[in-house]
Amino acid sequence: MPVNLASLRKLETVPASELANGRSDKDRVVVLVRLHKGASRPEYVAARAEISPEIFSAEMPAGDLRRLEHDPAVASVSLSRDIPLIKQVPSSAD
Repeated sequence: MPVNLASLRKLETVPASELANGRSDKDRVVVLVRLHKGASRPEYVAARAEISPEIFSAEMPAGDLRRLEHDPAVASVSLSRDIPLIKQVPSSAD
């Protein structure tokens, strides 16, 4: 079942392409999760990297975004975006 990203209030800015295409429940997504001050990280989320006591990254099935939406410890969620490859331009010294 596709995840309706537009329905998730805690999900911060989502690219139009993501809104148009959606994600299936099983698609893996990388997210940044911001917790409310003093809240503990939900046990069902395995953090990839701790950025601060209230911010961490995680990789999870897109279907779990609904679970984060309803979790009172979660203040907001941001989808990670692919960064385009930047080609190195040869310098004039080469």
